[in-house]
Parts: sequence; structure tokens; C-alpha cells
Amino acid sequence: KEKICIAHCDEGDKKLLKEVVKPKETVTILIGPEGDFSPSEISKSMTSKCIPITLGEARLRTETAALVAVQNISFINQ
Repeated sequence: KEKICIAHCDEGDKKLLKEVVKPKETVTILIGPEGDFSPSEISKSMTSKCIPITLGEARLRTETAALVAVQNISFINQ
């Protein structure tokens, strides 16, 4: 079964990607636009069983966040 994660900047209980994804597991990671997801989008994702994640303490640009997420998955799959 595929996991769907959402990386957003709002406060709340979020896990690191390595705490959510197991090696070789199928995962989709939602990365928001510049300025982040809207509160409504975040709320809808939670009702759709998306797993809230953090990519670290720093606020990243959209392009950088996507690269960080892919790199994290690469490390998990080693």
C-alpha cells in the first residue's frame, strides 16, 4: 500500500520522513508551493489520511524541499 505524506510548515505533530517510510516502500510526498499549503489544503490532506512530515528545521524553497525529500528516500532505500 502506498503512503502519502505532506510536508508543510504549519505547527503540529510531524514526523521525520525516516520515521514514516520503510526501505523500498512506495511513497508520495506532497511539497507545497512557495508560501506553503493553505490551511484548507492541509486540513483536507489530514482527512484524506496524509501523514504530516517535516524535512527539518529550516524553511526550504519548493525546489529545494523536493530535492531534500528525494535524497531522504535515497538514504532510506540504501
